[in-house]
Formats: sequence, structure tokens, C-alpha cells
Amino acid sequence: MYEIITIGSSLIDSFIKSSKFILHSTGVNAEICLSYGEKTEVDEYILRTGGGGSNTAVGFSRMGFRTGIVTELGSDTFAKIILDDFRSEFVSTNLVISEKQEKTGGSIILLDVDGGRTVMVHRGASSMLDPEDIPTENISRADWIHISSISGRLKTLERIFSSLNKTNKVFSWNPGKKELVLISEGKILFKEISCQLLFLNQEEWELIKHKQQDVLSYVKQVIVTNGKKGGKVLVAGDQVAEFKSEKTKSIDDTGAGDAFAVGYVTAYLKGKIITECCEWGKRNAISVIGQIGAKPGLLTLKQIKVHNSK
Repeated sequence: MYEIITIGSSLIDSFIKSSKFILHSTGVNAEICLSYGEKTEVDEYILRTGGGGSNTAVGFSRMGFRTGIVTELGSDTFAKIILDDFRSEFVSTNLVISEKQEKTGGSIILLDVDGGRTVMVHRGASSMLDPEDIPTENISRADWIHISSISGRLKTLERIFSSLNKTNKVFSWNPGKKELVLISEGKILFKEISCQLLFLNQEEWELIKHKQQDVLSYVKQVIVTNGKKGGKVLVAGDQVAEFKSEKTKSIDDTGAGDAFAVGYVTAYLKGKIITECCEWGKRNAISVIGQIGAKPGLLTLKQIKVHNSK
């Protein structure tokens, strides 16, 4: 039996880092610019596996949980790389869906010297999870479920939620933008689901501003991160904890949110108080942004305990 099952995307991330990138500030946003029609030499080109479901599955496995993942891949070279990565990280692939007619998704990530990035993504098979792909029996028997973005597949989400409700199972959720649209439109009601921990960044929290009261009324803990400013935890509408960021040089911000969620959920399941949950999440995220890719810096349980004893 699985202790944790993650549900979400699995992709191939291609990182391109170059001192030739020109960072142009508009006063509101910044843009990474390249000269059109030119061949640009790059400093680094690195291939990693990524995607919210994949990142959190590996993160929980490193924390010592028996972990499975529900994700959809094609039957191609990218899929083989992802599957091999799961096996090397002791993540069960028994619940992975492989479709011959679909292509495994991927992204191109342009990295600036400050760790900021521009991402171009083709989600491919990872955005095609259907309701019949959801292994309801496995989900109902797992100790915990963590859901990341599944590209707003409402019928699929309804099947997941229904399966969890039938067995009184709670879960953590880090919704993507398409799921936030569903929440904003009232197509997902928190009073009808058993979400225990909800992870959003500040921008995402603002996107569902008129639904915040509904969220706060039914979700046990709402964790709102705000990049280098840190974040806060809300319980029943009250801010019960605040965490500050640390002055750490970022090599690559990719996967920081997933790493934070893994650390936080792990501490929560270990019975830690909210401030310790925040610290575990922060430590994991800081470790991840110190390396290129969402997975190399993910901490083990032993490592995160050592970090937090200092």
C-alpha cells in the first residue's frame, strides 16, 4: 500500500543558461531578450525531469514515504527518461498511464544569472488525465494524496474528490492556473471536498479573491507563499504564522513551490507545529533553488532534520 500518492504532471525540462541573454525591464515586468535570427552560444544546456506531480513524488520518496504517482506519459524517449528517473528514486510507476497516441510533455526554461526564468511549456500527455485513468481503489487506500495541476480537467478532479470523500480521506493541493479558474467560477466548491492543506502563491491567492472566504471556511490550513518575501499560513481566516525568506543566492527557482509543499506536508504528517512545517518547507525550497532543476536539491528526511537543528 502507498503512504502517499501524488497526482499531476511529469515533463522533461530543458534548461538553457547564457550570459548573452539580455534582461530588459519595463518598470512592471522584466523580459529575457534574444536577437531575432541570430545563433546564440549558451553557457549551459541541462536536461532534467520535472512537472508538479513528478517533483513532489520524488520529494516524498526522499522523505522516506512509500510513494506512487498518477501521471500520464506518451510512449516515447522522454517517457523512458522520466520512468527511469522514478525507478532510480524509488517512486512506484504502477499507476503511470502510458498512451501510444500521445507525446510526453516538455518545457524550455531560459535561466537568467539571478535564478529568474522564462518558461515555455508543452504539457502534452500530462494534460490529458481522464476520469477513467484515476485508480480510485489505490487512492482510497493511500494514507495521503497530494494533487498538483492537471490542466483543469474538471471531470477528472471530480472523480478524485468523490473517491476521497467516500473514504473520508483528506488531501493537500497545489492547484494550477486552470484549476484556479474553476475555483473562481464556482465549479469547485471547498465545502464539497476534503482539502486539508492548500498551497498557493500570493498572485494565485489574489486570483481567487472573491472566493477566499469559502476557502478559509473549509480548508484547515491555507499556505500562501510570496517568493523572496516569505509567506504566511491562514487558519479560519486568521494569520497564525509568518515565515521570512533567507538571503540565499538562487541558481534556478524551478520547483521551489513543489519543494516547499513536500517539506511542509512531511512535517505536518510527522505531527509538527505550523512554524516547524513552514521551516521544513523553506529549508527544502532553499536547497532546491541552489541547483539547476526541480529535483537535485530535494532533501531527505535526515537532511532536513539536520538543517532544522542548526
